[in-house]
Amino acid sequence: MADIVVGVDGSEGSHTALRWAFTEAEWQGCGIQAVIGFARGPAQPGMRAGLAQAAERTLHETVTAVTPPGSIVSVTEQAVDLPGAEALLTVGRDARMIVVGARGQGLLHRLRIGSVSASVAVHATVPIVIARGDVEAATAGSGATAAEGTTPAGAPSRPSRPSRPSRPSRPIAVGVDGSPNALSALAWAAGEAALRGVPLIAVHAWLAAIPLPFAEAPGEITQALEDQARAVLDESIAGVRDRGQLPAGLDLRAVVLPASATQALIVKGRECDLVVVGARGHGGFAELLLGSVSHQCMLHCPTPVAIIRQR
Repeated sequence: MADIVVGVDGSEGSHTALRWAFTEAEWQGCGIQAVIGFARGPAQPGMRAGLAQAAERTLHETVTAVTPPGSIVSVTEQAVDLPGAEALLTVGRDARMIVVGARGQGLLHRLRIGSVSASVAVHATVPIVIARGDVEAATAGSGATAAEGTTPAGAPSRPSRPSRPSRPSRPIAVGVDGSPNALSALAWAAGEAALRGVPLIAVHAWLAAIPLPFAEAPGEITQALEDQARAVLDESIAGVRDRGQLPAGLDLRAVVLPASATQALIVKGRECDLVVVGARGHGGFAELLLGSVSHQCMLHCPTPVAIIRQR
């Protein structure tokens, strides 16, 4: 069973990422690989040894500080002689997901999204979660009862035993625009919502489709655009259901909003514990590795954001 890979650098952002990962690992019944990269350009062998020791110390101190009391999640600590993003992409190639904080210790630490987080989001082939917001309450109420501790750097992780974390009450929101990556995001979000036992809100925005001359169009035109948007959403849901990727009993709520995709997801994100988006959609930046909506959600959503690519 694949583990959750978490980027750690000692920053508050990486503390947030690790807290989020602990709760997720309890729901998933899997382990965590806490990873720190320490390569900083050419260095003498002795200097690299010092960098490795400092990285291992930072990693262990972070894991020790963040591990919830009584957690039964198995944690492996791994210091990798590669730059931060490359270390995460290498270790997390076959991970269940990669979790990073919104900001780290890099040169961009004052921005809403750090350079490592942005680079991993662009290049990862597995789901990536940008963790932000207050996750203390979620981890504090996890309900784990037996402590396992952590394993030394580089040691193999021990299998996790199932735990009984308290279930969140807030739903998950997923952006749906009919693109292949959005359909993958919908399927992934459906599984996550079923695992957590919360509703899934499938969101499609249609305001961006209105040509400028019709921005104040008569009601029949806007109604036609809304009907078209709802048809796209319904067809997307039906397609995922036909592939058997909607769990039975899932509380799925289809919502069409007259707003830009980014605005719609940010608004819904305030009501949710997680926002899920495809890496690229049908917007004007579809040719880029990371779509404009995904990028804007990474920057501005108040809650954690999961970015999903079609595999």
